[in-house]
Amino acid sequence: MAQSPLSQQIRKLEEELGLQLFNRNSRRVELTHAGRVYLDEARKILAQGRRAAQRAKDADIGRVGSLTVGYLTSMTNERFSGIMTAFREDCPEVDLKLNDLIPDAIYEALRERRIDVGFLRAAFKDEELDARKVWQDTLMVALPRNHWLAGKGLVAARSLKEETFVMVPDRGSMGLNETTRTLCLRAGFAPKRKVEANQLQAAIWLVHLGFGISIVPASLQGLHRDNVVYQPILRTPILPAFMVWRRDNDSPALARFRDLVSKLLKKAR
Repeated sequence: MAQSPLSQQIRKLEEELGLQLFNRNSRRVELTHAGRVYLDEARKILAQGRRAAQRAKDADIGRVGSLTVGYLTSMTNERFSGIMTAFREDCPEVDLKLNDLIPDAIYEALRERRIDVGFLRAAFKDEELDARKVWQDTLMVALPRNHWLAGKGLVAARSLKEETFVMVPDRGSMGLNETTRTLCLRAGFAPKRKVEANQLQAAIWLVHLGFGISIVPASLQGLHRDNVVYQPILRTPILPAFMVWRRDNDSPALARFRDLVSKLLKKAR
């Protein structure tokens, strides 16, 4: 900008503000006290504008915002922890909330938009929701420490024929009860279901108290109880785990989270 137009713009600004921003004489032009304050504030405004633009760009690509995750405690294995850690490192400015819920509560929270994504163990049919398999668990048997099978390596399903099974209600089992029954039927018996727990953590507690044994996902062995040991099962079935979200959720943070999970799964394969 040439000097004359610049001078005209400064004069116009001074007239609009009703302030003299520069002291002028034949040899020099310098800022007045009001001019120095105005310049300092103007620089702050410009910096804030640049920050606002950058945060808007970050929000557009999912690096700013919020993400609420619903999950089952029994799914908090190394892969789940790895996903959460990787996302926090990738998007430290996203407000990440984790809610430990039972299966029905996860579905309800998704439908009511109280969470953005859930981690569950069962496939389903719901036009409002979409899902992706994220990993699969083997099964183990949780035994009281003094059980005759404790410490004996691989457990054959037929060895559990006379045991009392601690199981969760069918509705909340996310396919685990059906898988357990199939495992037992292939071994020639139906499980004796005499004790029921409202969720898997409670089932482990009842095993700890000696009420029976329980077939659980391998990831649950991270839940330590003094009187519980976990033994691998011979020819164990596989229990899949799914990431679930609403089809119409257009949150950039959710899109970035899903992309990150896809990359981690690809890397794991």
